[in-house]
Amino acid sequence: MVLAVCVGLCLWFARGLPDFRQNLLVNLAPEILTTMITLLIIQPFLTRLEEERVREHLRLDYPSFCEKVAQSSDIVEVLDTFSYLFSGRASERFAEAARSAVSRGATVRIMLLDPDTLAAQQRSHELSADVRHEVMRNLRDLRHLEAQLPRERRGQLQVRVYASAPSIQLYRAGERMMVSFYPVDRISGEGQQLEVRVTTPLGSFVSERFAELWSSGRSANELLTLHVQVLEEYDGQVAGEPMRLEYIRQDGGLYVCDQRVVVELARRRDRPVRVRLDGRADQVFELEMIEESEEGLLRRLSTAYSEKYGTDADVFVRLRPLHHGIIDVASDDLPSPGATEVGSDSGEQ
Repeated sequence: MVLAVCVGLCLWFARGLPDFRQNLLVNLAPEILTTMITLLIIQPFLTRLEEERVREHLRLDYPSFCEKVAQSSDIVEVLDTFSYLFSGRASERFAEAARSAVSRGATVRIMLLDPDTLAAQQRSHELSADVRHEVMRNLRDLRHLEAQLPRERRGQLQVRVYASAPSIQLYRAGERMMVSFYPVDRISGEGQQLEVRVTTPLGSFVSERFAELWSSGRSANELLTLHVQVLEEYDGQVAGEPMRLEYIRQDGGLYVCDQRVVVELARRRDRPVRVRLDGRADQVFELEMIEESEEGLLRRLSTAYSEKYGTDADVFVRLRPLHHGIIDVASDDLPSPGATEVGSDSGEQ
């Protein structure tokens, strides 16, 4: 502003000089041309070079990344083994940023290492930490975050797990991403980070890797719950709405923990209750309540449930698998509606 005033004063005092206009045009024309070339050609080129340049950071700055997430209206992607961004000191800030991004129309995609794989065990050995515990903690917190979103927006927060050995870490918000390779003795967020644009060769490579893992991974919902359909007693047709049940695999068996299943068992009393998993005809199970006499099993199930879901439970139901052929025969042996139930338990085993 001061410079503009000084220039204006100089021109005003010099207006009375001979050939003022001609001299002014001769001197200004090259300057204007140079300025136009700089603004229209050189400056965009230099800006592009700066954007394409790889920037190095000593570690991942979670607060800074959260700020970028909050301003994003396109894509947010995270690929990691587990992350303190979701369950650490920055978790509240990320949750707020994610809600803001989702409200702007952004899609938030998060991939974590499958806690039930050998890759998770190997990474635990490298870090001297319980990777499975940390991943499950992340998944629980992300599940809680999803529940806080408006129902029509929940599909914009997508969480999946991948089974292959981790090799690349990715934190992307918009057109820029933070990339790191997994160190052996510490989590990736504490190692050197490379900040690049998506359009760079490194950015394109990491984006392709993320897409490959995403397409081959499974949703966190599949890891945390089973899709269960209760079958009618007489004809084996689906009864009621499908349910998502929390479950535990223990000693080669499959167990669920849900009050709705307990109520169904109580409603049918001594009659068999059968369910189908994932809508598959070859995945039919009969429900059995775990009795207090199986104290050792109940204790193991309670411990495993607490580790997986972070809450306590003491009532579990066993899913006993039934072979397809046995199901067909047993279904034929069941009495029709209104018939007398004599020997209705024959053939069930």
